[in-house]
Amino acid sequence: MWQWQQIEKLLKLRPPEPNYYLNIPRVMYMPLMQDQGPGDHLAQLGPVLYACAAHVTEGSFEKTDISLSQIKSLTSIVDGPLQRLSLIIADSLARRLLCPIQGFAGALIHPSDYFEQSVLQTARCNLANLSPYISTGFVTINRAILEAMEDEKVVHIIDLSCSTSHPRQWIKLLRDFHGRQGGPPEVRLTVVHDNNGFLADMRSLLSKEADMLKIPFQFNSVIGRLETLDFNNLRNTLNIKYGEAIAISCSLQMHRLLVVDDNMSCSGIGQLQKMANIAQLKKMASLVYSPTSTLNYPQTPSPQCQTPKLLASFLNAIRALKPNIMLVMEQDANHNALLFCDRFVEALNYYAALFDSLHAVIAANPRMADECARVERMILGEEIKNILVCEGVHRHERHERLSQWAMHMNRSGFDHVPLSFRAIWEGNQKLMSSRLNGCHNKVENDCLLLCWGSTHLYSISAWRPHKGTTSGSREQMIVQPQSQIIWADN
Repeated sequence: MWQWQQIEKLLKLRPPEPNYYLNIPRVMYMPLMQDQGPGDHLAQLGPVLYACAAHVTEGSFEKTDISLSQIKSLTSIVDGPLQRLSLIIADSLARRLLCPIQGFAGALIHPSDYFEQSVLQTARCNLANLSPYISTGFVTINRAILEAMEDEKVVHIIDLSCSTSHPRQWIKLLRDFHGRQGGPPEVRLTVVHDNNGFLADMRSLLSKEADMLKIPFQFNSVIGRLETLDFNNLRNTLNIKYGEAIAISCSLQMHRLLVVDDNMSCSGIGQLQKMANIAQLKKMASLVYSPTSTLNYPQTPSPQCQTPKLLASFLNAIRALKPNIMLVMEQDANHNALLFCDRFVEALNYYAALFDSLHAVIAANPRMADECARVERMILGEEIKNILVCEGVHRHERHERLSQWAMHMNRSGFDHVPLSFRAIWEGNQKLMSSRLNGCHNKVENDCLLLCWGSTHLYSISAWRPHKGTTSGSREQMIVQPQSQIIWADN
């Protein structure tokens, strides 16, 4: 099985030094050595990818063509996670090079238009089935909801996870409510999703489970996506009733509300940023033998000085609902940087880790290889394309780190709720059940980070409206004492 520590060694780069704007690294034009083994060929992938990104930023068709040919040659040696990722990145870079051509950007087809909806939905579900991190998120979120609703008689759960929604999460929660001391509450579940067939199947499955458990249950469906909801009428849209306790779960969706028109390519500042992009990417391509990994590349904060209007409107509407608790799971990555070179570095590191983790899952379950291939192409591949190809309002995969989400939530009138010891412990048990040595989690500021090797992949945090402005149906939430914990690898 491919070890993530080896991939970290293969991506050997360090951040550029100041004033590197005139030097052209010789390694970019170094021919591939034909007598090398697969490992040596793979070691060249990182520098060639950075060189290709620099050529794309320069707008050089000739140099980009050479780099793309090198990438194709290197990825043909052997099949592996970094090779498959490199092909997706190469495709994205080629698209970015062509985007300035008049009419090309508008001709790009959204995956929802060329993937059959049933196949796309299957791929979405397969990601949740394959990834130990998403399953861990479901377990942790469910435990936090159970604790927040400990004494409630009528519970309304609002699932805003849209394409990430999975009936398995709520089946488990219904079973946990069934075993609650004092009996289960009346449960109402509202799910927002853009696939009517998926919602119908989910309604049927959960209703049967609730009947079997003898839990009063009502399923409400809302057709749409998070970014298309009417935030001025959210109470009616979600069918909120007076006196019910509200729990909100939002997994891997809120980053889509960070969209802003930050396309500055026509401005003088945009030209300076282009020069910085080229310089940094060329420097990274040249440093094949640097002892420092790209994973130590300094993190560039999000350019947002203020919370974007769309996200602010959403959080204001959520705060007005007075939820007992809101759970947020997000990709813990800085894919919202304004500079393309920063996004490229972050995307290469982040998705190399994510692809490697899925490769480890398949090594343990070879029968799921076809499902994994579809997830890589249809879900993760389209995310990467959006991050690397699109700008401005067309770039909606704007993942941010936990610290940035804390800033947005605090500015919008939410207090952080520490995850309880039990919620973290149960999440850790679920993650360790995957038996993948690279999987581990750690606690940061009473939130949970899910990791592969040294790379943070997902964050899970809990929130509630500021006291004194809005509150849930109880005066104070019951949260178990929280200690700082770092779970060791299993």
